[in-house]
Amino acid sequence: MTPPLVRRDLPHPPGRVPLLGDITHVDRYRPIQNEMALAASLGPIFERRALGLHFTYVTGARLAAQCSDEQHWERALYGPVLEFQRFMPDSLFVVDNDNPLWGQARRIFTPAFAQKAMRSYHQAMQSVADDLVAEWSAGDGVIDTHSAMTRAAGEVIGRAGFSRELGLFRDAPDSADSHAFIDSLSDLLRMASDAGLALPVVGPIRRRLLAARVRRNSAALHRFSDRIITERQAHPTDDEDLLNLMLTATDPETGHRLPLDNVREQVLTFMAGGYETTAALLESVLHYIAADQKLQEQIRTEISERGGFDYKAVTGMRLIRHVLNECLRLWPPAPGYFRRARTDQDLGGYRIPAGHMVFVIALAAHRDKDVWGADADAFDPYRFEPDRLRSHPDRFFEPWGTGPRSCIGRQFALHEATLLVARILSAFELSTDGTPLAMRERGTLRPEPYQLKVVPRADR
Repeated sequence: MTPPLVRRDLPHPPGRVPLLGDITHVDRYRPIQNEMALAASLGPIFERRALGLHFTYVTGARLAAQCSDEQHWERALYGPVLEFQRFMPDSLFVVDNDNPLWGQARRIFTPAFAQKAMRSYHQAMQSVADDLVAEWSAGDGVIDTHSAMTRAAGEVIGRAGFSRELGLFRDAPDSADSHAFIDSLSDLLRMASDAGLALPVVGPIRRRLLAARVRRNSAALHRFSDRIITERQAHPTDDEDLLNLMLTATDPETGHRLPLDNVREQVLTFMAGGYETTAALLESVLHYIAADQKLQEQIRTEISERGGFDYKAVTGMRLIRHVLNECLRLWPPAPGYFRRARTDQDLGGYRIPAGHMVFVIALAAHRDKDVWGADADAFDPYRFEPDRLRSHPDRFFEPWGTGPRSCIGRQFALHEATLLVARILSAFELSTDGTPLAMRERGTLRPEPYQLKVVPRADR
């Protein structure tokens, strides 16, 4: 047998410069989309070196699936996600696996996303959809989609997760603080993305220059979280929401509750993770739907056949789910993740030493033509029909991450997004100016802001 190649033999971009490495091909603003483009010429696994750092990228679907094997690979914290530890060090999605708080929080929160809990959130989600439709009906027909989806996703977390209105659709006591929270979080996401992708020497300097700004934004986030907790402690309720679960539930394994300072971190986890990624998904979905009048009508037919917007009706809206999945395939809000080899691995014929990290670019693996077909770059929600899926047995689809650290709130996000899309399409005809969807990267992959044109439907 031919021995696997050693790490130095990995393909790399042309024009490598001594000492500096492959910096001529770096795109600071769209790095992951740039790596996806490089895969066309470099193949399903390649490397980049820059100023002494070495990165291995996995873009092929079959190799990405191999990296999902928990027996041989594990999650690794690096890049922008690691930067999030600076302002939410013990939150669910950044805390290390060996920290007992991770397992404790995960076990406590698991029931919060079971069917019984999801039913209890539905009415709160419905109220946000109602407010969104009312706002658009009273407007001029031109929607700032970025603002609308940010506020909708944030308000859903507030009402369903914490049983409180955040005031993102109308003036309320919390309106100013809620908007300040979203502004601060957006700024932190941008800085975390920049810092996590910065080159040696440049990165530490940037961190020092931005330290005061990070502290101010972090303080704003923690004030927001602390106020929610303090008010619930002062006025306890029997609401079956995430906040009560955080404050009162015990870990079935240890019998312990979450420490109060960790509750603060988890409030931020669900606000940060819940609004940013869901808003990004909704913006992509609305853009594709607005460009396809036939698809709009097919979705409206499905909505009519389901007979309304109650919990059972929404869970049966298969076509909308296919659209959501197709947008998650093409533009996953979490476009990639790091994996660390537990032992020496042969990955596509290359030796990956134990302890070495690779960056799995889900954005690229989701579009691998070898497993998804020649039209993998095209938007086609019908590819998620069961018969079509069976024709792609090796497909790779991991928009929520992989393994035990995958997104715990995926069902919450999918139900929320299905309901909001259904309500919007039942109330409005959608269109855009035809500008192609463009993505920006700031820790997540999210569309550049665009305007949506909406016309109220006469028969809604």
